[in-house]
Amino acid sequence: MNLYETTFIVNPQGEESAIDAQVKAIGKIITDNGGKIVREERMGTRRLAYPIAGLNQGFYATFLFEAEPPVLPLIDRYLKLGESYLRYLTIRYEGDPDKSYGDAFQKSFEVERGREGEDEDRRGFRSDRRGGRGHRDSGGRDNDSYNPRKRNYRN
Repeated sequence: MNLYETTFIVNPQGEESAIDAQVKAIGKIITDNGGKIVREERMGTRRLAYPIAGLNQGFYATFLFEAEPPVLPLIDRYLKLGESYLRYLTIRYEGDPDKSYGDAFQKSFEVERGREGEDEDRRGFRSDRRGGRGHRDSGGRDNDSYNPRKRNYRN
């Protein structure tokens, strides 16, 4: 048995009981076909990055489960045919299932924050450099007195 993770977005415009039934239907497909659900996470209604089918929000849910590969086409088919499922993705999970998602998310967030600081440092360094032709005097005009290529070069 392999470990898989399926994340999907459900249309949030229905009643809460209908959304709950749609999430449970995916879990039922997994368990009815010999799979075992390791973790179920309902992230709730979140804003979408871009409109999907005219909607700006979606209900996010994730299943981490163990199953045989023939279960995947069944889940895929059910999610494709269900009109209330906006998007979905199933991947083979290659992590430690005992670690919580929160820890992994927090670590990735800290890494990104560290990178942002590096970018700011680099941008600050670049903005301190002077580039272009010649030097500029306080008035913003080119001051060619320092350019050795000009004929009227002054020491």
